Amino acid sequence: MIRTLFLALLGSGLASAQISYGVIGGAPFSDVSKSSVIGAVRSIPKSNNFTVGPAFQVALPLHLRIEVDALFRPYDLDLEVATTSPASIRPLSVAVRGQQWRFPAMLQYRFGSSKIQPYLGAGVSVGHLSGLGSAAKTLISSGPGALEHETDASPVIGAGVDLKIPFIRVSGEFRYTRQSVSNFANFSNLNQTEFLLGLHF
Repeated sequence: MIRTLFLALLGSGLASAQISYGVIGGAPFSDVSKSSVIGAVRSIPKSNNFTVGPAFQVALPLHLRIEVDALFRPYDLDLEVATTSPASIRPLSVAVRGQQWRFPAMLQYRFGSSKIQPYLGAGVSVGHLSGLGSAAKTLISSGPGALEHETDASPVIGAGVDLKIPFIRVSGEFRYTRQSVSNFANFSNLNQTEFLLGLHF
């Protein structure tokens, strides 16, 4: 009986759901990696701090909404390994070039029903590095600077405001992701905060 009632409520909720799509982009407040020197290894972040991609939303009853995005971000980092001797020899260097893709899936709660709606959200963001060259994976086999993880699943939270205007909805959001694992040992910036602007149809 309870199962039948739950399925009926779920079915009615999905039937009344409103689906929207759009584009979202913005500016992260920090690089994907951090500048540091650990032992003989030095990291030099060089990424362009922007992110952009499509957004998909499903509006549910009770002021709830599901949002799933596919966000692209450049990944650009130089790793230098100092030689022991002689001191005049330049350090070994590899340019780490690639793309970081993040796929956040968030459940959001919207306040009020006016044209301006604040909202809060939380969920999981799956990240993946692509386009890395073989040198980035093999120059450092272990320790600081070694490639540890190309994929992660991390918690994400956000707070923003929706503005409804004719034929379109504009959103502004601050979003925080706590990356669960390092891409490159000791040099990944695990705390990522960004401001995102979205257009939804």
